[in-house]
Amino acid sequence: MEFKYLTYEKEDVIKLINEIFNKNFNSDFILMDNQKVLLLKGNDKVIGTTLITEKYDPFKKCKTYYLDYLCIRREYEHKGLGTLLLKKVLEIAKDNNIDFIELTSNKNRERARKMYLKFGMKIRDTDIFVKETNNENI
Repeated sequence: MEFKYLTYEKEDVIKLINEIFNKNFNSDFILMDNQKVLLLKGNDKVIGTTLITEKYDPFKKCKTYYLDYLCIRREYEHKGLGTLLLKKVLEIAKDNNIDFIELTSNKNRERARKMYLKFGMKIRDTDIFVKETNNENI
């Protein structure tokens, strides 16, 4: 098993995210300067991934890694690889003086939520509010 950042594996990552999250994304995504995609690979195959976005709060003076699309290929589940991926993110965060790691998880993803809690993450008492901006008059 090896960790690396996304270079040419866009198609593999999109297939994995679409499969796990039941989405229909295409591979035309562009990473911003504060983003990177971490891959867990085995036998030259993408086994797991997460999108890491670095955020900075100038009022609290803290840096956060926000994780999206953390997932492991279904045939590799229940082998501790999700925890291994989180440990790598934590290692990278410590190396980069990141204060917090955050993510959201749908309440229906019970196994993932149990893993996050076992890893030492805490559930924050908050709700996320969303408003679409492209299809509505402001």
